[in-house]
Amino acid sequence: MRCVFYWIFVLLPFIGGCINAEPPPNPFRQPVTYPVGESPSHIIPVDVNDDKALDLIVANSQDNGISILFGKNDGSFPNTRTLKTGRQPRWLVSGDFNEDQKPDLGVVNNGGDNIVILLNQGGGNFLIAKKIRTDRSPQSATVNDFNGDNHLDIAIVSRFDRLLILLGDGKGGFKRGMEADIGAIPTAIISGDFNENGLIDLVMANNGSPSSDLSIFWGKGDGSFIEGEHFRTGMNPLGVITADFNQDSHLDLLAINGLGDSLTLFVSNQDGKGFKKDRDFGADGGPTSAIAHDMNNDGLLDLVVSNTRSNNISYLTGKKGGGFNHPPLNFYTGKAPFYLIGEDFNQDGGMDVAVANNDEASLSILLKK
Repeated sequence: MRCVFYWIFVLLPFIGGCINAEPPPNPFRQPVTYPVGESPSHIIPVDVNDDKALDLIVANSQDNGISILFGKNDGSFPNTRTLKTGRQPRWLVSGDFNEDQKPDLGVVNNGGDNIVILLNQGGGNFLIAKKIRTDRSPQSATVNDFNGDNHLDIAIVSRFDRLLILLGDGKGGFKRGMEADIGAIPTAIISGDFNENGLIDLVMANNGSPSSDLSIFWGKGDGSFIEGEHFRTGMNPLGVITADFNQDSHLDLLAINGLGDSLTLFVSNQDGKGFKKDRDFGADGGPTSAIAHDMNNDGLLDLVVSNTRSNNISYLTGKKGGGFNHPPLNFYTGKAPFYLIGEDFNQDGGMDVAVANNDEASLSILLKK
């Protein structure tokens, strides 16, 4: 059974951009699939056991826990451990929260209204150290140093239009910082210095009506933020990523719109005042997440997009100026691919992809050819 959080997909086909005669060649080998818990919703790559090979942490929403897939440097994940963490884990973050040189985890529990801090004990073992109350139905989180004290902090957005900043003490503890009302039903949050002033900012994707936008909160450097611009996206954005899509040395934004089957590119104004909408373009049915990387080694950023409703992922090659070629290459990895990440799992210098298949309790690994 797939865990449905708050969105409903409808058939509204959208295709934009220049149409090519053929999709690009497939850059990946055949997917290798591993079982995980029911309704996997998020993945992060972390070397949790210090063996110099990336492991995968998967949030299993309907199993109330996480799966840890221990990786080998050949790109395989032969061993798995599970850990109960709370009701409906929706999102994962990682960082050295107690500064002992081992990566710790934070598990955002959508059904439990909390985030659980798991401190790394070595060897892939974790201790549940803190359970911190959040606002109702937390959806997503990002880790950064928001107040400049050299300790990692966490920003969390919750379904009921709230932002919460948790300020870390460097010992694994956190205290509540700024809280604010934001756009309607925020679904995703990222952090970075988007106006290039040396301070960390936040960008949120707001899925609910009437928002359907990206909102920016500019960092003040003390752990607090000033609400900035809102940028209209396609219908019901479920995710946002950042990269320099148009090669001007400034970070841009890409919104993944669950309704209307589109993605919206916003390019930097280069003046520290935000972004401007560049274009909308299509992927396939029900896009939910994306990664940007130069997959074909032509110096341009390409996209890989998970499409939950059409049960596939899309590969779109980049064009100069930040655009993408159509049609994409669409291929099956599992039922309802909900979230994907890119990393070099087999240490051969290529970008590989891991996909969480929400409807079949599996994780697919696609190694680059």
